[in-house]
Amino acid sequence: MNEFQIALTMVFGSFVAGGTALGGGAVAFPIMTKVLNIEPHTAKVFSLAIQSFGMTAAALTIVCRGIPFYGREVLVALPMSAVGVAVSLILITPVVEGAIVKAIFSFLLLCFAITMIYRIRRKMHHQGTCLTINPEKRYITAIAFIGGIASGLVGSGSDIILFAFLVVFCNADLKKATATSVIVMAFTSVLGSVINAWYLDVIDHQIQGYLLAAIPVVVVGAPLGAYVCSKISVGQLVSFLLVLIAAEVGSTSYHIYLQYH
Repeated sequence: MNEFQIALTMVFGSFVAGGTALGGGAVAFPIMTKVLNIEPHTAKVFSLAIQSFGMTAAALTIVCRGIPFYGREVLVALPMSAVGVAVSLILITPVVEGAIVKAIFSFLLLCFAITMIYRIRRKMHHQGTCLTINPEKRYITAIAFIGGIASGLVGSGSDIILFAFLVVFCNADLKKATATSVIVMAFTSVLGSVINAWYLDVIDHQIQGYLLAAIPVVVVGAPLGAYVCSKISVGQLVSFLLVLIAAEVGSTSYHIYLQYH
């Protein structure tokens, strides 16, 4: 039954992964841990693994269909994101408790929501976005490393953190920043999953079953999300993301309230 529920979850998750800077983990992780009662470590490993399929398909769609992205920032971010996810999976994840992982995930989504609200306020004051940006390489490398650390901990993060940096500090175009973050997260997910499978050997039979059920869904849903979200208005995309984040952060707050009352 869990395999069917996971596949159903990823119908929505893959669309989010392909078309937004949140990644499929933004749907898979909270549903698996809060609705399906799957422990956070399993949810994180699955989220990273399934994104290596879905977000790679979305990244290929972005490149092949000529959807604009910031190429220089992708090339600068990839090496340090790789280092960050490797350090996180091998050295940090084994000593971090599941409850902390849930809190980190919600915090990342809250940061993303703040980024969206900041962008809306800036637009209301008629400050336009930049189609061409030129941030210093040291900032991109630092952001990519932090994002890689987060990705190893919760199965997502490189996309969210890079997107927030580009939008808030570089005044980047929302859709180009989204496409950029999808490409970086696709690479990070693939590398993280390789480490999980061949070095740490943590992709067990349970996770393999979840993957077999979800892969056919995400390789269709993620490219579709990338295409659709490149066509809809920025306002519609932002509203969709804020509703999604509000639901996740609200559920986390409710669980914390129940835990202490």
